[in-house]
This record gives sequence, C-alpha cells and structure tokens, in this order.
Amino acid sequence: MSPEPFSPAMADGPRGAGRGVGLFVAVVGPSGAGKDTLIRRAAAALGGDPGVVFARRIVTREADPEAEDHASLDLMAFEAREAAGRFCLAWGAHGLRYGLERDLLAHIERGRLVVANLSRRAIGPAALAFPRLAIAEITAPRAVLIERIVARGRETRPEAKARAAREASIVVPDGLEALRRIDNGGALDEATAAFLGFLAKCRETGLR
Repeated sequence: MSPEPFSPAMADGPRGAGRGVGLFVAVVGPSGAGKDTLIRRAAAALGGDPGVVFARRIVTREADPEAEDHASLDLMAFEAREAAGRFCLAWGAHGLRYGLERDLLAHIERGRLVVANLSRRAIGPAALAFPRLAIAEITAPRAVLIERIVARGRETRPEAKARAAREASIVVPDGLEALRRIDNGGALDEATAAFLGFLAKCRETGLR
C-alpha cells in the first residue's frame, strides 16, 4: 500500500518569518489515547477566550456525536476543496482524509494559539505549514488503548489490538517551540490539568 498523501501549505519564508507570532499546537498520540476528550475539556474550560482557537477538522467520515466534533465531506468533495487550496494542511490516516481549513492561518497571523488533533505522520508537514509549532503527545498504556478502541464500536478486538500495537515515533522538527508528553491512562482530571497547563505555557510563548 502506498503512503497516504500530505498537502501542506508552505509558510512564507523561513519558519517564524513572514507571519505573526501565533503558535500552532499539534495534539498527537495513538488511537484511544483520548486526544479528543482532552481537547473537548480544554475547549470547555477556555470557552470564550479569544486568544485560543480549537480547530474543527474536516474528515471523510460521517460525524459521530460521541467522538470528535468534525465536519464531514465525501472523498470527492474533499479532494475538490483540497485542489482549490482551501486547506492549510491535509493528510491521510487509516483510510480517511483529514483537513484543516486555510483560515486558521489568519488566527496564527493575529497571534492566537491554534490547537488541533493531528496525525503523528503529519507533524513534518505541519512544521512547513505553520511558522511556529508545539506538540502535546497524549499517551496511555496499550491495554487502555485497546479497551477504548473497542468501546468506540468501529473495530473488533483483534483489529483494536493490531492498531494499538502500531508504533509511530514522533520526528521532532527543527525549531520546535515545545514538546510535552501527557499520560491519559489514569485520572482524566489530572490529564486535563496537565494539558491545560501546557496550553497556558504555549499561550505565554505565543504572545511573546
């Protein structure tokens, strides 16, 4: 199987130049780590803060109210939007396509913190698409990942075990602003507090 495609938008000039001082926070980690849960909780805690933007992804999958709040497109419509340059970043994973709207760059230019759930394989393209990048890596023990994947009801237990067994290391790009690993295998309130603390540090950095 050939690799899933990426389509990063190139920043104007070197990283950190040509745009404002905003910061893009990529939330990455394996399936079942609870990335969407932490993002939802952070968005609720920071609701109304004009300095923080939580990106809504566009996905070639039907919306699931129990999971991520995303916009749905079929593959043809997604590819048409991608060809028209409507995404600042697009990537593929697990047979689906994912995209982030290009208007997120305007928030970066205005000095805001933009937070998005990203594939680990999309970190490199994100480093090209956004002038300043930080990473929150969400983790959990493999047994926890398996149970969470099974609970979603989209995969069998053998499929969940196979997905949880996949290793995908993070390739840290040059010029990374910050990297924080957060264990979300235990108390959710503790992981949420750690994530909010990391965003607060990123916010301070983003407004320098």
